[in-house]
Formats: sequence, structure tokens, C-alpha cells
Amino acid sequence: MGEMVSVRQAAITGVTAGLCLPLALFAIILVPIPGLPAASGFWIPAGFYFAMTLWFGVWGALGGHIATVLAMGYFSGYTLQIWLDGGLGDLIAPLVAYAIFKAAGARPDLKRRRDWVTWLIAVPVASLVCGLWVHTVNLMFGVITWPFWWVGVVTYLVGDSLAIFTVGTPLLKALTDFVKQSPMYVWRE
Repeated sequence: MGEMVSVRQAAITGVTAGLCLPLALFAIILVPIPGLPAASGFWIPAGFYFAMTLWFGVWGALGGHIATVLAMGYFSGYTLQIWLDGGLGDLIAPLVAYAIFKAAGARPDLKRRRDWVTWLIAVPVASLVCGLWVHTVNLMFGVITWPFWWVGVVTYLVGDSLAIFTVGTPLLKALTDFVKQSPMYVWRE
């Protein structure tokens, strides 16, 4: 019987979290959204953990989740509900994109038209799902008011999508052929 979590899986998660944590803190400081806790209009780490998830599956998404929980929690001083909610949203979003890629038969190297179309659809859909999750939970807990729910969902959709397209696209284009050599790469043909 194999290990529950291999050293390689833990390393992928750790590298992703290590890259995304300072980027999350930077994004919260660089482009804050007044009235929304731990929100950024340009969520830079999403570009990294989306690429890592498309390359390595749940282990990349888990690294983004850990980085978000730490950035919004301990380092920023927000309440437990906010950091767990945001962290869970940042776990869900790349997994939604991953599922869309799998369902469409697309690949993260973005070499075929199908890959590009899937990327252009998966990113905003995943960002919207995440924004709806995070801000609906915040609204239900009384953290934000109804007018800020709309602001939150729209800024999540736009800010995450722009960051993912800006950061994630060059990563996927430049590095996927190298990452394919890893035994952890999830798109075996």
C-alpha cells in the first residue's frame, strides 16, 4: 500500500504555497478593494496556482489554498471565517478550471484552438464560481452588506480573471513543455 501523500505531492503543494504567499500579501496591499476584507482587484497568486493546478492537479490547488489562508489570516489579521472562506474559494476556483479542461479534452500547453477556447472560458467561469462562493458566505455571515456583495463578485470575476490571464497564460505557454517531463504532470497521453 502506498503513502497517503508522497514527498513529491507535498513538495508541489509547498512550492505552490511558497510562491503564492508573498504574492497574496502583495496583491492585498497593492490593489485593495475598500469595504471588502482581504480582497484585491488583481489577485496575482491565482495565475500561479491555476497553472500549478493544471499541471499537477489538486496538489497545485492545495498550495494556493494554503497561501490564501495564511495571507488572509495570520498575516493580515482577519477573522477565521474570512480566511477559511477565501482559502476555500481559492481551492475551488482552480479545480473548476481543471474540471472544465478535463471535460473539454483540452491541455494546459495551449497549443491547439480547443486549449485556448477552453482557457478563455474556464478562467472567468472558475473566477465567477469562486467570487459567488466567497461573497455569498461573507454576506450570510454579515461580514459585508448586499451592495458590497455585487462589488465583491464583480471584482473577483474581473480581478482574478485579469491576473490569471496576465500571469497564468505566459506560465502555461513557456513552461508546460518542461513540466511535462515531471512524473507529477497529470496530463499523460
